[in-house]
Amino acid sequence: MYVLGLDIGGTSSRALLVDASGRRIGYGKAAGGNPAAHGTETAAANIRQALEPALRGVDPAEVAGAVIGMAGIGALDRPVFDRMWASAGLRCAPVVTGDLGIAFAAGTAEPRGTVLIAGTGAIAARIEGGQPTVISDGLGWLLGDQGSGFWLGREAARAAVHSLGRGESDGLLTRLVAGHVRDSRAGDVPDAGGGAAGAPTGAEQGSGAGWPPVDGRAEAIRIVVHLQGRSPLELARLAPLVSRAAAEGDPDALKIVSMAAGLLCATVAEVRAEGESTPIVLAGSVLTSQGPVYAAVRDGLGAPTVLAGDAAGAAAWLAAREAFGLDDEEARRLHRRILREE
Repeated sequence: MYVLGLDIGGTSSRALLVDASGRRIGYGKAAGGNPAAHGTETAAANIRQALEPALRGVDPAEVAGAVIGMAGIGALDRPVFDRMWASAGLRCAPVVTGDLGIAFAAGTAEPRGTVLIAGTGAIAARIEGGQPTVISDGLGWLLGDQGSGFWLGREAARAAVHSLGRGESDGLLTRLVAGHVRDSRAGDVPDAGGGAAGAPTGAEQGSGAGWPPVDGRAEAIRIVVHLQGRSPLELARLAPLVSRAAAEGDPDALKIVSMAAGLLCATVAEVRAEGESTPIVLAGSVLTSQGPVYAAVRDGLGAPTVLAGDAAGAAAWLAAREAFGLDDEEARRLHRRILREE
């Protein structure tokens, strides 16, 4: 008998099949399956595409259980999803849940604790019995997501345009942001031969060509106009530049890192009792990359933390725990196997 774990996000869908011993049997990956972002029809098709290689060579009727961690679950048209599920030959009824409990399980087999996710967005939750009971933030890029990748990118852009507006162009973070935007703008305007026309690339401006700008304020306005005409995700793409500049001691980047860590720790404090000793699981690209924000958050929390591992593996573990009726000790052993801790 087997179980399936699926990790469904906006950019990718991943499916993992394991047997009762925790051995990984099949794995598949496809495009994003978030129904809020793609619509249920497209999302279901992408999930189906991830299921195919995961189930290859296996009788789907032998899958005893499945847990699906899905972003955008509120937009799911369940009849459409159920038809896709049945078309894959699966007979078990999947448990479809949000990503907080899955992220927590990706870091620990304990039933209680705290999870902090900081990726493009940011959210924290208190976990009881494997389920979120109190949630903080996760309120979106416009009104929340404090300390997230979007927030980091916005602060990087803010620092850059303010520096340029004052005629200051020598800061590393400012140069990196301006280079990123110049590259993006150049890619938007193809020349007659099909190449990119316009501004020099980030590498060129970093070596001196076209930098510093003759008019810093004009450069700042170009950055503002470019970013305001793009999706908020464009700002999130600036987040790694903060880590890079902070690692080299850029004062603007170090200030942003400190602020982000403070905001993320405050989000955790809203869901966690002071002095609590249960595990804190850190998830999401801002934290699992183990850059300066991760280090500052870890130090700021003042409590033991663990990094989340494979979310599809965590979902498979949750499915196995239920389908195979495991006791606590058996569940912990299986968690270590599936999450490759042993």
